[in-house]
Amino acid sequence: MSPLPPSEDQKTVDNSKVLTIAFLKCDKIPIQAQAEHGTYEDVLHNLLEPLLPTHLDLETLTYEVVHKRSYPTEAELERIDAIVISGSFEEDADVDAQWILRLAGFLIRVKDDLPRIRIVGICFGLQVIARAFGPEGIVKNPKGWEVGSTRLVLTEMGKKIIWGEGAEGSGEGNDQSHLTMQQIHGDIVPYCPSTFTLLASSAISPVQAIASFYPGDAPPFTHSHGHTLPEEPWRNVHIIAFQGHPEWHEDIIVPLIDNYEKDGTFDAEFAEAARQRARSPHDGIRVGAIILRILGVA
Repeated sequence: MSPLPPSEDQKTVDNSKVLTIAFLKCDKIPIQAQAEHGTYEDVLHNLLEPLLPTHLDLETLTYEVVHKRSYPTEAELERIDAIVISGSFEEDADVDAQWILRLAGFLIRVKDDLPRIRIVGICFGLQVIARAFGPEGIVKNPKGWEVGSTRLVLTEMGKKIIWGEGAEGSGEGNDQSHLTMQQIHGDIVPYCPSTFTLLASSAISPVQAIASFYPGDAPPFTHSHGHTLPEEPWRNVHIIAFQGHPEWHEDIIVPLIDNYEKDGTFDAEFAEAARQRARSPHDGIRVGAIILRILGVA
């Protein structure tokens, strides 16, 4: 579960021991999974917190951006190190709904005016980032849904960012040409935005991971003074986004599959195959570690 936010006195004593992430929540996890795994923000927190060095605490500030139109205040933005945009199953996620336009506008403003804040997108988070900075459309995938643990093909830059030198890849023979991530989406971004670098694709989704780099020197983490900038290429990543879910696992994906089978979105054959894929190994922890490395803390 998420810890209580540090008091202002605690932050005054040693602000360098807190990594502050603003979680822009666009949906919730299935109610069947909440009893064991908590809320969506808890699931994100539970991926990242065990990967942090022992001297560092994680503070997760949550904002409901769809129905409540909740965003960080100016004071909160002063101490935020990164923004993470969640996935979304809202029915209007592939059109120019007002909440999406407002979210895109907020991200543009943060990128332009507060460049020290890193931006991370997950699933729909990738799509709205492409919508904001492409601008690329969010479309229904003509090849259908992509569900479960899925093998992604990495570009050369993708290999550098995900595995780096000296790291062991996943799969047979420590394969560093691929990455495996949990997926559940029917929408895609069909093209990589021109100002981004493609990191990964899959058999049915051409844009599975993208990154945008600082054009010059990367700004320091001004509200995490104990952190040093990582080595290249991680130090220069300003925005990174994944179509897959590093924070989700089978206990969350399978109830979603069950729900989609019940409402007729998935037929029985597709749903069973998706459940089997969801129970297969994936590299979510590795992606979580890379997100933290980009933030200079792991």
